[in-house]
Amino acid sequence: MSKKIARNRWFIVLTFLIALMLDVLPLPGWVIWLRPQWTLLVLIYWVMALPSAVGIISAFSVGILLDLLNNTLLGEHAFAMVIIAYVVIKLHKLIRVYPLLQQMLVVFVFVLLYQLIIFGIQGIIGQLPHTFLYWLTVFISTILWPWVFVLLRDCRRRFYIN
Repeated sequence: MSKKIARNRWFIVLTFLIALMLDVLPLPGWVIWLRPQWTLLVLIYWVMALPSAVGIISAFSVGILLDLLNNTLLGEHAFAMVIIAYVVIKLHKLIRVYPLLQQMLVVFVFVLLYQLIIFGIQGIIGQLPHTFLYWLTVFISTILWPWVFVLLRDCRRRFYIN
């Protein structure tokens, strides 16, 4: 394996590790509902930008790590992330050419679908959230998408990740 490919993979892994840390960062109770889906946003970006390097297996692996870190049902986040990664892979050529506002709408749908899948799984196991604030993360993640996109795109260009 060449040094460039290894560097590319390590940078992608580093961005996922940072996103996972942000997802499990302890927050006060009143702010917990404002936490964006950092790992999902990073996954959407990398699958959209490099679908040959980051795909279904990466989504499953990151989802399992998120399940372990959040102490949730094993496979809950992994299943939802695999579904999102599959849809992004199928639509990545189309999404890449959208302007940021249109990408925000697409990301809104992806995060909403992710939250619906998690909500359904939690409903099946009897652990539904007791407040409508559960859905607030969809809006927060959508609002943060342009910054996540620009930051990761600039890092990808600066470090020649392709």
